[in-house]
Amino acid sequence: MGWPVGRDNRRIEILASVKARYTDFDMMAASAVGWDQKYNHIGRGRFEGSLSMVVLNTLQVGRERWKPGIMQRGSAPARCWFVGLPIVAEGSLHVRGRQIASGQPVLAGPCDDIAFIANGHTDLAQAVIPVDQIEHWMQIRRGAPGLDRKYLDRPFKMAEQEIVKRGTALARLLRSLLNGADGAILPDALTAIEDQIVDVVLGMVPSTDVAEPLHRRALVAMKLRDMLLGHVEAPVNISAMCEELGVKERTLFVACVEAFGRPPKAMLLELRLNAVRRALTHPSSERTVTDVASRFGFWHFGHFSAEYGRQFGELPSITLAKTLGTGRAPVATRH
Repeated sequence: MGWPVGRDNRRIEILASVKARYTDFDMMAASAVGWDQKYNHIGRGRFEGSLSMVVLNTLQVGRERWKPGIMQRGSAPARCWFVGLPIVAEGSLHVRGRQIASGQPVLAGPCDDIAFIANGHTDLAQAVIPVDQIEHWMQIRRGAPGLDRKYLDRPFKMAEQEIVKRGTALARLLRSLLNGADGAILPDALTAIEDQIVDVVLGMVPSTDVAEPLHRRALVAMKLRDMLLGHVEAPVNISAMCEELGVKERTLFVACVEAFGRPPKAMLLELRLNAVRRALTHPSSERTVTDVASRFGFWHFGHFSAEYGRQFGELPSITLAKTLGTGRAPVATRH
């Protein structure tokens, strides 16, 4: 798998995808693209498994389900970290001789043998991210050189429901990629999904960064406001905000909450929704809700409609229908 050299103007591409059910554990193990691994069936009962995965030119994201259990040996793609987020784990999970406690992610750094064991029915969302991509994210967002290998010996812990929430979010992003694996997904949407995958996985890494002084945070907040107002049609992620403003994530978050009462992602979402509403109430050549939503970077139209309804108390189609003076607004059939 080849990783892009640059990041500022990178083009994200889907290289391969898998979505299948299995009754043969050897076949399931062999189906994981880029992996060198073997499975053994452990526990009693007929084996049932499923594998969904998408390979981008920057990372892998997947979801595996099996029962009763498996013993895995082998390795992920070279120079990558493997991160697993258990959605369901009816038995104990182990990696490289250590048991994974409830509320901990499954972590494995670059190595020859992950030595993963699941003692029972398991549903595991997972990502495989190259070391250099992690180092880039950690430097910008945390001010750290990379993912500290101490997490392999003393893994960080969070609430179990947070792990499940992140695993479910990762599975939802995977589903969006699978739905667009035939080329239907727009390039900007593909980049946005890749950004969200990295944020879901690495965003749980504890931050030791200390926020900058109050006067500095106030300046950051004003610059952030202007930056977000200028990006309603091309929304930026948290990493881009940090990089552009020259601050770490904790300072960015605290500055935004202090100045505006909401974190940066929530503020950008609200600004984009406001821009959509203005466009719907003053339609030009765009005559469908989908066209307007796409212009402001909304690629999952079900989620967009729900967010719009929460923000303004009505569906976007109703807003446009009122503007056009009709009972129903045209909505494109693209999903």
